[in-house]
Amino acid sequence: MFSKDIENYWSKRYQQHNTGWDIGVPSTPLKTYIDQLENKNLKILIPGAGNSYEAEYLFKNGFKNTYVLDIANAPLIAFQKRVPHFPSEQIIKGDFFKHKGIYDLVLEQTFFCSFPPLPENRKQYALKFMNCCINVENL
Repeated sequence: MFSKDIENYWSKRYQQHNTGWDIGVPSTPLKTYIDQLENKNLKILIPGAGNSYEAEYLFKNGFKNTYVLDIANAPLIAFQKRVPHFPSEQIIKGDFFKHKGIYDLVLEQTFFCSFPPLPENRKQYALKFMNCCINVENL
């Protein structure tokens, strides 16, 4: 679904700090959801992670099996500098639609808005989410 042009587009936006959606903290709805989770062993994916304040919050609250994935390298580098103890093998630069991992829980807030709202893109998005989550109720 994505090309090198898309990767370059998002990398440039992060490098230029052209990220109006980035609130600099975990969003209240996701933080509230995370706070009610009891199983700290969940394998969690945050696709289109960007600066991934949610992953930082999860990790600092004992969710050590959290993975971040983004097509752009710049936010992942910034995340690793901000959260140096986060395992580097759980920071994934790649295309979500080509990613092969299986997770207990997938959390995302703005990723859906990051690609053209075409019917085929939305269908691919829904199918990929269903295929990478063990329990479809945890999407």
